[in-house]
Amino acid sequence: MRVLYDHQIFDIQNFGGISRYFTEIISNFSSEIKTEIAIAYSDNLYLWEKNLTSNIEHIFNPKDKFLGEVDFRGKGRLFNVIKKFYPERFKEAHHYNKKKSIELLKKKEFDIFHPTYYDDYFLEYLGNKPFVLTIHDLIPELYPELYTGLKELQLSKMKENLANKANHIIAVSQNTKKDIINIFGIKENKISVIYHSTSLHSKEGVIKVPEKFILYVGDRHAGYKNFKFMVRAVSSILKEYKELNVVCLGHDFDVNERELLRNLGVSNRFISMFASEDLISEIYCKALFLLYPSYYEGFGIPILEAFALSCPVLLSDIYCFREIAKDAGFYFNAKDIVDLREKISVLLVDKDIRKRMIVNGLSRSSDFSWIKSTEQTVAVYKNLYERFS
Repeated sequence: MRVLYDHQIFDIQNFGGISRYFTEIISNFSSEIKTEIAIAYSDNLYLWEKNLTSNIEHIFNPKDKFLGEVDFRGKGRLFNVIKKFYPERFKEAHHYNKKKSIELLKKKEFDIFHPTYYDDYFLEYLGNKPFVLTIHDLIPELYPELYTGLKELQLSKMKENLANKANHIIAVSQNTKKDIINIFGIKENKISVIYHSTSLHSKEGVIKVPEKFILYVGDRHAGYKNFKFMVRAVSSILKEYKELNVVCLGHDFDVNERELLRNLGVSNRFISMFASEDLISEIYCKALFLLYPSYYEGFGIPILEAFALSCPVLLSDIYCFREIAKDAGFYFNAKDIVDLREKISVLLVDKDIRKRMIVNGLSRSSDFSWIKSTEQTVAVYKNLYERFS
């Protein structure tokens, strides 16, 4: 059985939950599943870590290829002038990636197609080949006020179009499945729930982190992530516990974030860090607990990462998190700043609760594995293969 994946998420993410999901699934297939990823250029961390980069090169800057190795003063300015008048001659990597996806779709040398995101460009090239669509969440559909750009609105419409036309849908949680049924009107028997997992494992190291810190992982800019709410809640506690800090895994703080931290008087207590997978594991192990304040998620891989690395989790009390964490989570009202402060204070002083959560988390993490996720995905593929053979 031959499965083709396209370029989409690997253009969007150099790292992140969705691209990790696809690389984990692909790398765990047995030899009976022949896969091809339609990418020419990518700097995605997981593709390179998992050695899935056959015929893939690192992303190039068009300027680097301008006039080859010939160098002279003013070369950069000349490039910018020519690109302005002839932009089609200096395409970015995503242009070549999409071109490769279309070329492989046209060849039809695959049994099942699995797009990695929601652009429906491929429908005109698919013919009678079946395709599987993974839907990770319906945040834009549930909270359209957070997505006012034309691109986001178009993508949401394409997602609904693909959901209706897909031969089968994989949802990453029962919560996401429920949303797909309620919002898109998809029949239940067309959807399989296949959970994510984590590949992080406990490792010793010497990374420099504060002695006592709360951990925040992931994107901070999407409104539903509730990051600003979390900052306001934690700021008063940081002033009470002088030795406590907050470590945020991800990119450096932007101008607006730095202004918020400065206005609250906690600039020196919030630390942004970008780390490799090995170092991320160590950071989880050293954290007092993970704080995950989102008021909506499709799944929540950081929960499983924390469980696997003996890190307690303080979670917003939403359906999805209850589904994933069950009794291994400590919950707060995602809209109640007083409740969050009270729950943080409890975890800071009560070691017994943290120990109990660690035990429950390790137990709960055994219910998730990428091997299990892969086996369930193969079952979906085989069912389609038999139907369309």
